Amino acid sequence: MNNLTELLEKLDSTYFAQVAITIVIIILFIASRWLIKKSLRKLADKFSYDPNRTAATKRIIMGALYTFMILLLVIIWGGDLNNLWVSIGSILGVIAIGFFAIWSILSNIVAGIIIYTINPFKITDTLVLVEKDVTGKVIDIGLIYTKLQDKDGVFTVPNNVFFQQIVKVKKPK
Repeated sequence: MNNLTELLEKLDSTYFAQVAITIVIIILFIASRWLIKKSLRKLADKFSYDPNRTAATKRIIMGALYTFMILLLVIIWGGDLNNLWVSIGSILGVIAIGFFAIWSILSNIVAGIIIYTINPFKITDTLVLVEKDVTGKVIDIGLIYTKLQDKDGVFTVPNNVFFQQIVKVKKPK
């Protein structure tokens, strides 16, 4: 019991305040995440949004929410944001150089963003890649590739293929 008392005396009140604020932020984060998901679901149902648009929008909003929570926690625990921004800038610089070296990944990401923006096909559409004689039903549209399913199973197609080849879209009946 004496050791516990000594330990508590060594810890100052700011530590307990940081822990309390962290717990509050985590609870608010969980509540916000639940509320946003529920609201997006209701909006999607009310306005008949496409499932792929709803999923992509949810990913973007959740990414922003996670980033905001992490920045708040760094500030609360006394992290230096200047050092954080320098670190993030350095990491992004290395990533940019890597993307230049691996341009095909970057082209797939850009194609994925264009597919999301223009929406040339949707989940449940059947696509026919004319030059490759490949047909499949769209089951997921990701940032780098799109998942198609045919009678043999699920396969992926890089997103930039949809801009390099003729693609026929067959709408579900």
